[in-house]
Amino acid sequence: MRGRPGAVAYPCRDVPGDCEMTPPESDSPLLTVVIPTHDVRPWLAQTMDSVLRQDVPAMEVVVVDDRSTDGTRELVAAYAQRDPRVRLVIAGSAGGGSARNRGAAEAKGRYLIFCDGDDLVPDGAYRTLVASLERSGSDMAVGDYLKFRAVHTWRPTDAMPAFDRPAQGIALTDAPTLLFSRPCWNRAFRRSFWDSTGIRFPDVPRSNDIVPMVTAYLAADRIDVVPDVVYVYRERPGAGSMSAGAGSARSLLSYLGQETECARALVDADEVGVLRAYSLLVWDRDGYVAVARYVGSRGRDAADDAEVVAALRRLRALIGDPDVGEGADRVDPLRGLVMRLAAQGDLDAAGVVARLLEPSGEVVDDDETIHEWLLLLERLADSELLGPQERDVLTERLARQLSAPHGVEAAGRWRKLVRAAHRVLGPRALMFSPEALASAAGDAERARRRGELDARAEQVRGGSVLVLAGTVSAEEPRGLPVLLDGLREGATGVPVIAAAEVTWRDAGAGRIGWTARFPAASLPMHRPLRPAISDPQTGDVLAVGGPVQPPAYAAADRFLYDRIDGVLVVRRRRHALPRALRRAMIIGLSRLHPR
Repeated sequence: MRGRPGAVAYPCRDVPGDCEMTPPESDSPLLTVVIPTHDVRPWLAQTMDSVLRQDVPAMEVVVVDDRSTDGTRELVAAYAQRDPRVRLVIAGSAGGGSARNRGAAEAKGRYLIFCDGDDLVPDGAYRTLVASLERSGSDMAVGDYLKFRAVHTWRPTDAMPAFDRPAQGIALTDAPTLLFSRPCWNRAFRRSFWDSTGIRFPDVPRSNDIVPMVTAYLAADRIDVVPDVVYVYRERPGAGSMSAGAGSARSLLSYLGQETECARALVDADEVGVLRAYSLLVWDRDGYVAVARYVGSRGRDAADDAEVVAALRRLRALIGDPDVGEGADRVDPLRGLVMRLAAQGDLDAAGVVARLLEPSGEVVDDDETIHEWLLLLERLADSELLGPQERDVLTERLARQLSAPHGVEAAGRWRKLVRAAHRVLGPRALMFSPEALASAAGDAERARRRGELDARAEQVRGGSVLVLAGTVSAEEPRGLPVLLDGLREGATGVPVIAAAEVTWRDAGAGRIGWTARFPAASLPMHRPLRPAISDPQTGDVLAVGGPVQPPAYAAADRFLYDRIDGVLVVRRRRHALPRALRRAMIIGLSRLHPR
């Protein structure tokens, strides 16, 4: 790896738009913008207008059209006729990579920038990038960017520490998480640097810029990071976009092939910090997203699975297994599990875990969900892949799943899942389901009565007393609201905590409302508790669902709340005063005995 010895990050001063730029000494332009196009007419005018508004002296815009059939080429020709800065070039060979290479070969500017024909460039963006390079003498300058679609705009760099502050003259070793940003369009290159490195874009179905950008990062002696948003990427799901086929085997194989080339280059560079960031990029970010999109598709064509597994194993052989755990530099346990299951060849089980990681509201109990959980538990029963962290996360997810309501006809298969959960993950997997903790003999009857009662928790308040309110489907009070204490040690039967007080009211529409109060002192410390209904006649305990939303966090509240997959969980915590006293003691001791 090239890199300036002793390079350190320092703030860019006076770099944004007001920084002077040295005009070219001859007729050659200061900046060349290369725009490859292929059937982007609906968006191209916005792109061209945003580029041509850039306040950069002596700029040329080279548009390389790659076989457009929708009028894109004619639109570019019209721009070229009106504005002498625009030049239309017809691509000699097919492919977006070739179009970019042709544009770079045509470039005459001192600096080189790439832009796609369906995106937007904010005013002042190119001036900021060029001014930074003029000031620093660096090989490349990288800027911030946004992504957007019809209903959402986001900043991918929020999760990239390299973009937390501006810098000039650094190397990749100074900010390894620059690797998290590998598009070619949010940066400017000194053209002499670009030409000397011989960087080329490959013609591949997907991810044709990650190898060139990794090559540039490794080759650059000096890199600038500017704080301005210099690019706005339009994520469009249409058939002609890169996003459209992202879940296909062809797309994934293209990505994995390019990623493997990146891995070889980075392994050869042999920089520990860079390799650690790259491993996180593959296992927890770009690599995970690509693999999860493929394995998580229920309509996946298994005919390509063997080739995908072989490609993933080649990549894994270069970078090793993920380092899972908590923290920004660790891989999420379930993401790591998806990748390791896939590399092991079990794409079906990997797909189950990938779908578990998708955002959800209420847990769904149906044949397909039960089948998937059973498949996953079978594959993990004696697997070395199920480490302590993966076990903990899966246990909580499955515990919530087992609390989902199910009908009488589903009682048998649901109990089969309960047994498998207990065997593979242990008793904690049953902690949120009173029905799972009960004897299997009454499953069908409990399922019938749970559906008939339809108990819901609808409000929760804290403070020094936990107050739960909800309704049941009945004409008169039925059952007693309780809290399920599923982790109580040494309990026999279904462990519950009775309310200190329960009041009832007519809620209308054939429902009875209830309010239950639980003083903080009557609840165990830190154990997860969830609402339930106890039948005083049979002794059965039934789970409570409902739309209840936890209250906002309050420092003086004696409780902590959690609601995931429709399950409300409450934990008692220490009183605010003892916590404050303990913190004061720690601070006092640290001052008496400074390190």
